[in-house]
Amino acid sequence: MTQKSVTVLLVCFPLFIALFKFYNSRASFDMVETVDSSEKIMKKTPVFALSHGGPTFMYEDAAMGGDKGAFQCTRRIGKYISEVVKPKFIIYVSAHWQSGSNNLIEVGVPTLNKAALQGPPVENNLIYDFYGFPKNMYDEKFHSMNDIPTAYQLVKDLNSYFRATDTLLHSSLAERGIDHGVWVPLKVAFPDKATDFWNTGIPVIQVSLTQDATDFDMHYKLGQALSTYRSDAVVIVSGMTVHNLRDLSLAPPGKSLPYVKKFNQLLREIMTDTHTENNHKLSKLKELLTDPQKRQLLYSAHPTLDHFVPFVVGLGAGEGESSACNVKELYNNEQGSLGWGIYQYDQN
Repeated sequence: MTQKSVTVLLVCFPLFIALFKFYNSRASFDMVETVDSSEKIMKKTPVFALSHGGPTFMYEDAAMGGDKGAFQCTRRIGKYISEVVKPKFIIYVSAHWQSGSNNLIEVGVPTLNKAALQGPPVENNLIYDFYGFPKNMYDEKFHSMNDIPTAYQLVKDLNSYFRATDTLLHSSLAERGIDHGVWVPLKVAFPDKATDFWNTGIPVIQVSLTQDATDFDMHYKLGQALSTYRSDAVVIVSGMTVHNLRDLSLAPPGKSLPYVKKFNQLLREIMTDTHTENNHKLSKLKELLTDPQKRQLLYSAHPTLDHFVPFVVGLGAGEGESSACNVKELYNNEQGSLGWGIYQYDQN
């Protein structure tokens, strides 16, 4: 090699390394902008909002109640959480758990026996809250642990937050398993066992909605309270962007009903709006309840709002106290009377 060649190599080599790091970081997973790719330092964990379909969503090629694209997107999210985010625990809010009060937020633990605070990890029991499906589906398992000491602390922290912000909510523990809105998508997200027993080594703590799914303010505030844990935990919410089971049989094969695409598009416009004014997106979501035309569309897409309000919680968790965040639509599809939007909320 000539002296001139050596000189060129020495000059260009740092530039080559920098370019390699840049392109490698972009190609690794274009999902979370809060990751410093070169140092793998997470400023704040992302918040994910999933559409979880029916219990058959656990099967990639399910003909009914599943969506292959949503399945694959959820699996990529699980891989990202496991390999990059590496949270200490997952806080999960599902459409399938509403508390018995308009002001109550419950935090699930497998047992209220305080001896479990000092013992080994306790498994989350599975709730098979679906009916009339083939027997083999009731034999499906997903082994996850709860973090009972953290659940106790979470209740204390939520109550402290609600008092400090004059929010008319309170929190308490509840002895409860995890419903299919939690364990089915997690079974998709974490297909490989972490040990001989646990499907994931990341503890999972489920948090309820309130009884009143029309109260977007309280659910947004719940999300803000959960956002304080985003240095250690990943917050996941799950429902459906469109969920009208009454109309399932009305759509032609392979088609979706007109309101499905319209509502998915409206929600997309609200969530990905780049305005940064305080509570801008929340106010747009609340217009769905007050504007007559939007309200009609909302209740066509969601005859009940239990599967929609988790996305409001997710927005609150994503925005935190800053009331601003980048929201990315990771996937969407329209199928019959169902909408399959999956979103990621990242703080600016």
